[in-house]
Amino acid sequence: MCHGHPHHHSCGHQSVKWHYCPRALIDLDTGYETSCDKATFASSQPSKMACPLQNCEFKTHGGQWICCACQQGPNERGWCAFDRPRWEQNHLTGDWARVESCDHGCCKNCIGSRE
Repeated sequence: MCHGHPHHHSCGHQSVKWHYCPRALIDLDTGYETSCDKATFASSQPSKMACPLQNCEFKTHGGQWICCACQQGPNERGWCAFDRPRWEQNHLTGDWARVESCDHGCCKNCIGSRE
């Protein structure tokens, strides 16, 4: 049985370190392993490692960024947590709800900030 150890990074992304079992599939051309069909996962743990994703905008902006949705910053996590109370309509249900914070994720339109 393969066992995955998920880690969550400050950017909001998750990565998984795998411990493969003998039933795991191995692509002999690339050396890439795929977990078996009986995989289990440990509870996600916080990680101080940088995000391993090649296209992580949080990492690209150096870990500090100004939100393109509300122009607040610098943010030091992957999601903008600045207070921005407003009413938003749920496009699926048509109901209105009060939203207290921005909650925009770091994206390519956000501005990197080094202070």
